[in-house]
Amino acid sequence: MNDFLNVQVQWLVDRAHISDLLYRFASCLDNKDYQGYAANFVDGGYVEIPEPTSTSGETFRMPKEKMPELMPHGLGKYTGTHHLSTNHQIEIEGDSATSRSYLQAVHVGPTPFDHWDGGGWYDCTYRRTPEGWRFVTVKLSVLWITGNPVSMKAGA
Repeated sequence: MNDFLNVQVQWLVDRAHISDLLYRFASCLDNKDYQGYAANFVDGGYVEIPEPTSTSGETFRMPKEKMPELMPHGLGKYTGTHHLSTNHQIEIEGDSATSRSYLQAVHVGPTPFDHWDGGGWYDCTYRRTPEGWRFVTVKLSVLWITGNPVSMKAGA
């Protein structure tokens, strides 16, 4: 295989692995696999999430090391969630990458008729590690919300 073709194949493989990471991110949320969710991040990585009940645009940052402890206080409040990840726009430069991906998420309360939904996008940065691609940062930007969300902060 020539060098140009090798570069193209590597780009396709890297892109597929990053898309798989985005899908695994959503799957871990929906399966309440908070250890698996944290394992998608490099040490020192974090997710930045808007507080859905805030009227001032408040966000909070959750570091990888706190995810297994803190996530049950937010998403654990729901009987189920359903996260969709689409439109993966991925840029790769060596062992680093960035992406924007769209999402829609449903958060189900005591019955399937009791839910709030939201949509927006994730802006992410990545690093290639010996274990594969991992998130360095994930920032959620919410475009819309329907229903009545509850606070995602611990203790709220």
